[in-house]
Parts: sequence; C-alpha cells; structure tokens
Amino acid sequence: MRSKEQENKRRQRRRKKQLERAIHAQSVSLDGLAELHPRGVVSFDLEMAGAFPDDIIEIGAIRLPLGSDKIEVFRRLIRPRTFINRTVRNMTGLTKEDLRDKSTLDVILPEFLDFVDPEDLVVGHAIGDNDLLSINLALIRMNHQNGTNIRFCPRYLDTVRLAQQLLPKRKKYNLIALLESFGWHSKKKHRAFEDALASYVLLECLLEDSPEKPDWLPDLLTRQGGRELVLQYLDYKEDAS
Repeated sequence: MRSKEQENKRRQRRRKKQLERAIHAQSVSLDGLAELHPRGVVSFDLEMAGAFPDDIIEIGAIRLPLGSDKIEVFRRLIRPRTFINRTVRNMTGLTKEDLRDKSTLDVILPEFLDFVDPEDLVVGHAIGDNDLLSINLALIRMNHQNGTNIRFCPRYLDTVRLAQQLLPKRKKYNLIALLESFGWHSKKKHRAFEDALASYVLLECLLEDSPEKPDWLPDLLTRQGGRELVLQYLDYKEDAS
C-alpha cells in the first residue's frame, strides 16, 4: 500500500514539474515584447482557500482588447472544495459563509478560459510560479473527472520578473511595495480583482520610461472609465520614493 502511495506522489511531482516547464516556456521576455501582436492584454489574479494549490476561491481579471477602447471585467467568487484557512480569511476578509452559495470551480474556470482569447498576452504578479500553475493543477483534476485534456499555457508577462530586471537593486518585490514606490497606494483588502488591476498599473509604471515598451500596450488610465475604475481601489500620491 505504501509503495502505491509513494508511486502516486512521484507521479504527481513529475506532473507538476512537466507543468512548470510548459508554463515557463510561455514566458515573454522584455526584449520580446515588441515582436508580439496580441489581440488583447489580460491581467488576472487568484485567491486560494489555502490548503491545496488548486482550491481557487476567487478569480479577478481585466481584459484590454487592442483596437478598442473597452475594458472587459471578470470577477467571480467560488465555493471552495475544502476550507478557508485563517491566514486567507485575515488577508482577504472572505469567509466560507460568503462563498456558501457560489458556483464551484468546475463551473467558473471554463468561463474564465473563455474570457481569455488564445492570442492574448496574460499579465500578473508572480503568475508564472503561482496562478498559472494553480489553474493547471485544477484542470488536471477536472480533466480526470470529465475525460478532457485542457491546459492553460498562454503567453505571459510576470511583473515580479520584470521588476527584478528593471529595478535590480530593490529588496522587496511584492506588489504593494512596488506600487508604493511609484506613488500608488491600495485602499482595499487583498482580493483577486484589486490585485489584477494593481498588476496592470504596475506594468505600465515599470515600462513607462523603458525603450522596450511596445507601441501596442494599452493605457488603462486613458481608456473610457479606466481612471475611475483604478481610483476605486488605488490612491495616487505625488511624493513617491
């Protein structure tokens, strides 16, 4: 019995490593941005229940299609399959009661995958190591149940790695600290949609004076309703350090 459990664990580790390689292969470098021709840019973030890396309780995203002034929004709460641990409750303010009547991940995740065009560039803070992996681990479980073979490995730009490249002397690369260095301050608790919005603001700040900034990159603040949307969740102060 133990050998079977050990073999299952080894199989899971191999599968995770394969996923990590497939995801990292889609990472876009700063030098490669100008060569891209995406249909849109999606910034997204997840919140997790805490016990398992595939137990997603919230997905938040914005999509900025190229050739349009629209801002498309995706915000979903998800009923966990396990429990929400204390750290997550304190960080997000979400409780199991808040999610009791929400749809499960097998309903919400396909909706999110439809929200993202296959030709979009995906953006997020540490998404290469965390969020994309969590989605694909959830898909493995759903594929097993449904007899499908779905993966989510879009081209992506990780704002943590971008910040490390452009600001190599910084000690902290968490989202809040980076935003504050550009004068932006969060108003709300740590939540998926707020962090998705903040990640895109950070992306624009990081690339503002960079010669590698592509001409096609959408400006969130100048889009219709964009400034108002951002200022619901972030304050700007001129005296940034």
